[in-house]
Amino acid sequence: MVEGAAESTQPLSLLRRGPFARLWWAGVVSSFGDWVALFATIALADQLGGVTGILVPLTARMLPGLFGAVSGVLADRFNRKLTMITADVARAFLVLSLVFVDDLAMLFLVSFLMETLTLFWQPARDASVPNLVPPGRLVAANSITLVATYGSLPVSSAFFSFLVTVGEWVPDLAGFGSDFGPAFTFDALTFLLSAFLVARIPIPKPKVADHRQAKGAMDWRAPLRDLSEGIRFVAGNPGVRNVIVGMATALFGAGIFFILGQPFSRNVLGGGNSGFGVLITALGSGVGGGMLVLATLGSRITRRDLTFAISLILTGVAITMVTTMNSVFAAAGWLFLAGIGAGSSYVMGFTYLHEVVDDEIRGRTFAALYTLARTSLLISIALGGVAAATLDGVFPAPFDNGIRLALAVGGAIVLAAGLFTLWNLRGTLSGPEFSEETYRTLKDASDAFTSVRGRRRSDKDDS
Repeated sequence: MVEGAAESTQPLSLLRRGPFARLWWAGVVSSFGDWVALFATIALADQLGGVTGILVPLTARMLPGLFGAVSGVLADRFNRKLTMITADVARAFLVLSLVFVDDLAMLFLVSFLMETLTLFWQPARDASVPNLVPPGRLVAANSITLVATYGSLPVSSAFFSFLVTVGEWVPDLAGFGSDFGPAFTFDALTFLLSAFLVARIPIPKPKVADHRQAKGAMDWRAPLRDLSEGIRFVAGNPGVRNVIVGMATALFGAGIFFILGQPFSRNVLGGGNSGFGVLITALGSGVGGGMLVLATLGSRITRRDLTFAISLILTGVAITMVTTMNSVFAAAGWLFLAGIGAGSSYVMGFTYLHEVVDDEIRGRTFAALYTLARTSLLISIALGGVAAATLDGVFPAPFDNGIRLALAVGGAIVLAAGLFTLWNLRGTLSGPEFSEETYRTLKDASDAFTSVRGRRRSDKDDS
């Protein structure tokens, strides 16, 4: 027990060797390339259609989430390793085709197809994590995974600038996308490297229960039954439902900040474009800091759901307080706290789902999470600007500014999500909730006691 406790304080030990380390590196290289390609895609869209053009790839990346639940059926029925490898290789060819794209319609189509494949890759990856991580290490595993995914953002931004410089030296390739060609090519290589790493991971194929078996070779209703079962499970399990709805609602509120953050910095706080960089840096630092703390101390937190709710409340309060500030640095301080809450809620939400959801339905559960989260984010991005314009001048100071008020509404939505989740937990707060390790220890002790008791009875009968 002492050895396990000491190990849990060293989250980076998970990366030394083993199947999870290879999955982690596959996610790191893929995410790094994805950030580079995202910057290149936005720059290409701006080149093709200006500010309006930028909305084209962003919208294309959000829309597949509307039917992402189908990807969970695939993750729970078919080979997850093969699903991830196929998605990686297909995305490599798709992103490489962006070198030749010269109109917004093709940019939309390629972006849409890439994001659709990502929705198949992610549930397969997330459903596999508990099968590759030692018991009691899920918090650390989720923390370092999310830190690597979002922590690579500033580095990838700098690397994108370098690749654009390289692109200026490269001769035009049929006159298409010369400046961004190296960035797209680099992303294609990262997808191929990710596929190579995943191919070396012993990921078990999900077990299909008897009631889910296909009735004949052409039983197309089996996937539909899987989809229906997944929806019923998420809707009928209070704990899972609270976490998924809470994360989706929080993303709806946070999405308003991402669409209005720059005009808030420039027009309300007077910080200009550089001020927005300060705000984003503070938010990102808080997210990374919160995740790193959980990676070290998370195994001591037995109430994942309660910590999730409190983290959401912290995030909502902090974002709301941001809107009352009149300087960039004061707002940055509250955004740092918001980042801590957001990072903590993300890690705890993922860990809770990993621990309480059985392997055979885990893919559909995470697919439901991604579907609701992306849909919420898409709606908030679409409504953020409209809400700011509608609310401008409606209320007295300090909320006479529409941007400030719309951001306050976003913070209030995140706060409400946290309070609602906490309210739903009220019936479980009276008694302690044991960790998975404790449950396993009690079960082993019970089995041992039953075995000894059985042997004693057998001895009495023999005598």
